[in-house]
Amino acid sequence: MTLSLNAVRRAAPAEASRVSQLLQACGKDIQNRLGLNNWAVPYPLELVQAQAEAGFVWVLEEEGQFLGTFTLDFTLPDEYQPDWFTEPHAPAAYLHRLAVAPDIQGRGLGAYALREVERVAREAGAHWLRFDAYSRNAGIQTFYRKQGFARLREFQMILPSLGHPDTFTLYEKKL
Repeated sequence: MTLSLNAVRRAAPAEASRVSQLLQACGKDIQNRLGLNNWAVPYPLELVQAQAEAGFVWVLEEEGQFLGTFTLDFTLPDEYQPDWFTEPHAPAAYLHRLAVAPDIQGRGLGAYALREVERVAREAGAHWLRFDAYSRNAGIQTFYRKQGFARLREFQMILPSLGHPDTFTLYEKKL
């Protein structure tokens, strides 16, 4: 899928509720289609708003409709250990909440979004793109490997939606 060049942009803080609605729709879709609950509890609107204010939230938009979103920051998440990575101290970007509207999934927008994530990260000076994905979601695991991401390791993390530790897979890609 190809969108116009201005279709990928930072979300304004006032758009946080629209981004949150998209994330909620994706969470419900994951739960309904796959029976997975890792996105079942919505991300707090305050978190999305604060990250939008910091310039970390991006949207993929066409004709005013949000087709997808991602959050990209440059701080090692607390759940990660630096020695888990190939070059622990190299400049890196950390991807969170890559989502595509459920009604248009499967048309290449996720791959397009990842290419845009990589572009934004490179332009910000990152040498690596890193993130985790829910290990029980076999489809997303396959998708990320097809996009050239290296699987580094599995680790345990507790999400509010799960209420107990579960396994996540850590990925990275040299930019």
